[in-house]
Amino acid sequence: MPSTKYKKVVVVFKRTKYELDLETYGSIQAYKEVARQNPEVFERTLESHERQLESRNFLKSQVFPDADFVFRENFDPENGTKYDLIVAHGGDNHFTYVAHLAGNTPLIGCNSDPQSSVGALLGFNAEELKIAVKTNFKQTQIESWSLLDTEILYPNGTKLKTVPAICELSIRNNSPDLTSRFWISYQGQKEEQKCSGLLVYTGAGSTGWISSCFPKKFSPFSKHEPFFHVYSREIRVKSRETEFSLADFRALDQVEVISEMNGGLAVDSLTERHYPFPPYTKATIRLSPEKLSVIVPLKRGESMQDLPYEIEQKRINGTVIVQIKGRMESGPLDRITQTILDEMVGADRKHLILDFSELRYISSLGIRMILDVKMNLQKRNKEMALVGVTSSILQVFHLLGLSNAFQFYPDREEALKSFEEPSKP
Repeated sequence: MPSTKYKKVVVVFKRTKYELDLETYGSIQAYKEVARQNPEVFERTLESHERQLESRNFLKSQVFPDADFVFRENFDPENGTKYDLIVAHGGDNHFTYVAHLAGNTPLIGCNSDPQSSVGALLGFNAEELKIAVKTNFKQTQIESWSLLDTEILYPNGTKLKTVPAICELSIRNNSPDLTSRFWISYQGQKEEQKCSGLLVYTGAGSTGWISSCFPKKFSPFSKHEPFFHVYSREIRVKSRETEFSLADFRALDQVEVISEMNGGLAVDSLTERHYPFPPYTKATIRLSPEKLSVIVPLKRGESMQDLPYEIEQKRINGTVIVQIKGRMESGPLDRITQTILDEMVGADRKHLILDFSELRYISSLGIRMILDVKMNLQKRNKEMALVGVTSSILQVFHLLGLSNAFQFYPDREEALKSFEEPSKP
């Protein structure tokens, strides 16, 4: 976008886990005593805390020396209108919390600890933000993200409008061991469903919980699309012939859900945004006429020349080797998926090796798209292996709970040997 100077800036911090735990336990001695059975977790928490403090101080001294700085619990949304720019310094959950209070003010997501947090919704780290400010935001653009409005009507006639959802709504039984039961209506169709929970999500949420749901019809989609998706997780069926038309669909109009359970409706997975959803309560969900304005790096992959990654392919007999270089964090990552699947067309192409030895960073979206590739290949009885995965990238797999979903090998040779070994009974 054109060179821009934001005169009035507020940076909204979140307290680190270490700070919150210390407040809970009262003293460092008590904290260490609680953590004595797992000291390595305590050390990781402390190290992350120190990195986040360093990032805070960097923003104060080198990026926004004239800005206001406030912790999120002290940020008054009524004062948000007096700012030209709001910076959410933390992770994805903190970003959505601040976004609920941003109104029409442009928002930036700044990852407070890229080493331990994936930050799929965050456009910058502190060093990258310094460059953006120094160049008056010439290499950035403003994206308009779609939001979800939800109105809840309780049996006693009380109406409540939730905060707008940036990513997703989760509707489920308050007891995770009990089935979620509700009626769902869309464009004249109405179904009673029993499942483990209903997800209603925007493009910003299409890379979150929904990526762990299978089977599903739809791939991740852009944050600005004028529609949203609805997905019933682990829907219960009485027979294999049972079909549901409203269990996985794209919504262009409002969706209504009537509760048959002692449930809750959570906005963007935030405990502060949880609403009761008891029996006979109705939630009406639709796209908001408002948009969330988010400043991101310019042309995040609008063309292949702008992509922060490169792809190289080769073939050894029945094995396709795809090397991905650079950073898998932005741009149309679905092109990687399509490139890989195109290479795997043909009965003679039975194995895939993804070489990450020159990959410097991967976001949660990147990993989940790789997971989509694996699931696609499994349906065709084809195998996949990952090689050259660095410790920092492996940490992202661990953070997402997906480290056991893939086969890792140190190099291509070891992966090729594994394919040659006879399968175990």
